[in-house]
Amino acid sequence: MSVLVTDAQGNHALAVVRSLGRRGIRVAAADSVPWAKSFFSRYCVRRALYPAPTAGVAAFLRRLCQILDEVRPVVLMPMTERTILAIMAHRQQIESRVMIAPLPSPQALAVAFDKQATVELAQRHAVLTPRTFWPSRPEDLSRIRGDLPYPVVIKPRRSEIWTVDDRIVPSGPVEYCFAPEELDARYLAVHRRAPLPLIQEFIPGEGYGISALYCRGRLRALFAHRRLRMILPTGSGSSLRESVAAPPDMVHAARSLLDALGWHGVAMVEFKRDTRDGLPKLMEINGRFWNSLPLAVAAGMDFCSLLYELATEGDVPECFEYSVGVKSRWLAGDVRHLIAVLRGRPHGWTDKFPSRWETVRDLLNVGDRNVHYDELWPSDPFPIVGEVADLILRQAPRIIRRPRPVVEEKYRHEFAASVK
Repeated sequence: MSVLVTDAQGNHALAVVRSLGRRGIRVAAADSVPWAKSFFSRYCVRRALYPAPTAGVAAFLRRLCQILDEVRPVVLMPMTERTILAIMAHRQQIESRVMIAPLPSPQALAVAFDKQATVELAQRHAVLTPRTFWPSRPEDLSRIRGDLPYPVVIKPRRSEIWTVDDRIVPSGPVEYCFAPEELDARYLAVHRRAPLPLIQEFIPGEGYGISALYCRGRLRALFAHRRLRMILPTGSGSSLRESVAAPPDMVHAARSLLDALGWHGVAMVEFKRDTRDGLPKLMEINGRFWNSLPLAVAAGMDFCSLLYELATEGDVPECFEYSVGVKSRWLAGDVRHLIAVLRGRPHGWTDKFPSRWETVRDLLNVGDRNVHYDELWPSDPFPIVGEVADLILRQAPRIIRRPRPVVEEKYRHEFAASVK
């Protein structure tokens, strides 16, 4: 077996399975759910299940090591921040069994996975960011409440939190605050599940991604896209996007950050083009494969094959050519977008919000030949089965019932008591 891909339910994992499989590379896939859509791909030659890191890192690693011993891949490709964190914490144990796809240093990953550290890096390298505040104690909210540029976005510092009982759990969504009197409650709502979040100025404008492949600090490949439709209209990953010529100002900013980190492997740096001044503002660094990866592959920038070649050959030639104007669409993401739009504009929302009629009309437009679909290929149609199963079994309950946040209890009680 040549490659084992984790997190097989993700669009990025499916893109890797298909890309490498079409090249004749034998690909196995693993996940914590039996309906993971990569399992249904014709290019997936072996499937395996492991317990999710959300249930316990130790159990995840034990089972992953068993899978590696059974499958014996040449390369392991961890696809999400969650699995990367678990693997990096026990890197020697994993690398005694398999070659891990190129990843940057632990120090570089720590910066990319921490939004406060990312903002501090950007400020040192003159990369524009939203105005950012990071309260370190409850009294700071009273001090800054009147100075904040409302509306503001309250963001967890990290997308994934390693809990005191050895689990890695999602930190949950951002919260929007539109007025000073809402600040304490909104901040506490995020702090309860993700201690000491950031407060950032809301940036109106289109979202862009600058995707790159680096070899030991040297740029080898570059790709750019813009978001046309987001899963959540208030801000999230995209369900429809388009390849674009790389904006020079965003490329300069992205390279400044990744060069400074001595990056190795893949990354996607996210920006928004601020409609007020036309300048790009940094949102975050994704130090891993990203969910819209199928677009890059469809446009001719096959990061999947490039990363595999970097792992097995040690380097790759420079690659900067791709097709502009190619679109890719995530059908399940569009379903979630429709549900969010049908619920209506959130109270206090000041930016653009799609109308219900236009959303229904756009989602029914399936005849554009220039649109590629993340999960549905005529030559590989069955991953859609896993997508539908995931919508019914996992996404629908989340949409209907917001899950209870999981955080370190000491933070919850300390902060809750102090803001009373």
